[in-house]
Amino acid sequence: MNHTPAPQLRLPLDMRLRYKRRTLNLLLANPDRPCFSDPSRWDDNLDQDKTRALCKGCPIKVACGTVAVIDEAFVLIDKGSTALHAVVSGTRGGVTARARRPAVRDLADRIITDRMERAELARAEADHKRAEAAKAGAAA
Repeated sequence: MNHTPAPQLRLPLDMRLRYKRRTLNLLLANPDRPCFSDPSRWDDNLDQDKTRALCKGCPIKVACGTVAVIDEAFVLIDKGSTALHAVVSGTRGGVTARARRPAVRDLADRIITDRMERAELARAEADHKRAEAAKAGAAA
């Protein structure tokens, strides 16, 4: 009756982030956003006040910033941490590249750590199964 459920593994962090990005990506097709027709102004690195003014009133500002951080974190993982300034640039979601860089770096580190922990668990489980199989083979 009052049993505790067995702990279940959560989906990997990168899968959860890709799902979140996919759901938010539908919002980015909104033609009411200011950067829809000409996104070139948002590619410039502006100061924070100009950035806030640029995205003021945008209906999807938060979704835009979230998608940008997720995308940039995955690119940073592929290119390496030395490419941080090349990967994170421009204005996204009302936030400058300078302000987004720590969040992108932290998210990339969390993804890498999650991948390493899962790989270690998989190795430990494989070793355990091999030991069980060897033990069963020796007993037979």
